[in-house]
Formats: sequence, structure tokens, C-alpha cells
Amino acid sequence: MRVKILSALLLITFLWASFVSYKYWQIKNNPRVVAITMDAAKGVLQNTQVGEMEKLTFLRQFLDRYYNYDSNNFWQSQTSLTSLMVGPLADSRVREVSRLREKIQQKNLSHLSRLVSLQRLKDGRYKATTHLQITEAAAKNDEATKSQLYITTILKLQSTERTLENPWGLLVSDMKIENSATQNSALPAVIQVSKGNPAVLLFPCAIENIDNSFEKNLNMKITTLNVSELQLTPQEGLPEQATFSATCRDEEYKFELRVSSDLQDLYVSIPKEMGVIRKKDSGAAKPRKKDVYDKTIENVLGIQLEN
Repeated sequence: MRVKILSALLLITFLWASFVSYKYWQIKNNPRVVAITMDAAKGVLQNTQVGEMEKLTFLRQFLDRYYNYDSNNFWQSQTSLTSLMVGPLADSRVREVSRLREKIQQKNLSHLSRLVSLQRLKDGRYKATTHLQITEAAAKNDEATKSQLYITTILKLQSTERTLENPWGLLVSDMKIENSATQNSALPAVIQVSKGNPAVLLFPCAIENIDNSFEKNLNMKITTLNVSELQLTPQEGLPEQATFSATCRDEEYKFELRVSSDLQDLYVSIPKEMGVIRKKDSGAAKPRKKDVYDKTIENVLGIQLEN
């Protein structure tokens, strides 16, 4: 009896190992990446919000790779983007890069870009404004000149199969540079949002406090290192116009949100000059309460900071 049980267990173990090995071989030779996010509190898939965040992440990374390069990595960085474009657009980009390759490699050229804003237009296309810093010299030993441009790009996306090279399952199907200028237009005072869809604000400082009187209708998620990135997701019940403020150590930023179906601000890099300098108390200086950053430093380094 014992021999039969052990034989059955051995057979089951062998069959299970064979099944797992077969599945591993399938995945290795035909990789697919599936991204799913679960709301742990409600136990439901947030498909719409996840899809919009994936598009925002995809566009941010695509534009960063498209506009950031130098003489040494121009060919590699630009041709690697072809897996994120539809066939005709990818072929056109390869031809353009091939035409410019020798000329750029002979120079001391550097492009550094920063995404300023990203909007979704009424027709479903996306409008991006990118700040580009260009350092260029005619030859590698010549003195370099510096210049800047603000480039407006219109992009259109389409869905595709997820792969290891393209985990977002998105492709750029159309891309046109609409405008370029040496000065950026002023950011609008009102941020256009859409209910159920996230918008991201990048602050030039670390946020210490947020005054949000619509907590039940305006979800906020903040990520902070040296600067803060604030993700806003309007919910049902949010008024057509709402306000909130964010405070750093020395500046305060106030915003007006407007719910819109025509235009949506997906990403805005907030300039420092948009903030209002916080007034400091006159007279004798009052001791400052230790904030979360001070306490973290004390705990990690084991030192006592003065107020």
C-alpha cells in the first residue's frame, strides 16, 4: 500500500514538473507582459484609470527618449524607439536618423529635454510641450554654444500587443512637431481635468501640506524626493470648479480645477515662479517644529537637530 502511494505521489510530482517546465518554455519563447492593477479596498479592476496612467507613462518615457540624446548615442537611442512606433512612422524615423547620423556624430552635440505639459485634445490626440536645451559645437574641439527651444508635438496613439520591448501595449501612430519657439507660453491659471481620469502635477519643491476641501471627490497621491509629484483623480460629485493649495517650506501654490470634456491636462510641470512666497513672522524668531524630514534624518543618522 505504501509503495502504491509513493508511486502515485512520484507520478503526480513528475507530471506537475513537466507541466511547469512546458509553460516556462512557452513564456520564454513567446513572452507577453500583462499589467493589471487591483483596488484592494473594493476588489475591482480600475481599467479606465490604469489605461490612462499607462498612456501618460508611455508618452512621458517616449518623449524623454525621443528628445534626449548626444553625438555618441544618437543612432542607438533613436532607432531603439522604432518598436514604439507603427511601421511607416518607424521607417520614416530610421531614414531621417540615417540621413543625420554622420553629421551629428562629427559634432559635439547634446540634447537635454524636460516635459513641460501634456494635454489630451478633444479628438483623442495628445499635445506635448517640451523644453529642450541644446549644446552644440561645429567640431569636438571647438567652443560649444548653448540655446533653448520649446517644442510643441502632436501625437496619436493606437493599441498593440504587449511584449517585453513594449509592455504598455501602445504605439505612436502619428507624430508631428507643430511649433517651436525660444520662449514658452504662460501656463493657464486653470487646470482642466476629467472625472475618473488622473492628472499629474510636478512641483519644483517638496510639498509639506495640502489644503483639499474636496477629499471625498478629489483623490490625491503624492510622491516626494527632492521634489513632489502629485497625482489628482477627480471623482463623481466634484464641482465643475474646485480649488486646492499645496505648500512647500517657502512657497505656496494655489490651483483652480475645471471639469472639462474637451481638453484635459494630463501632466503639468509647475514653475517655481508660479508659487507665492510665504510670509515669515516678524519680530522674535519662533522655534520651528520639526517636520517629517527632520525626524527621518534624526532616526537614520542618530543625531539631534536643533529647532
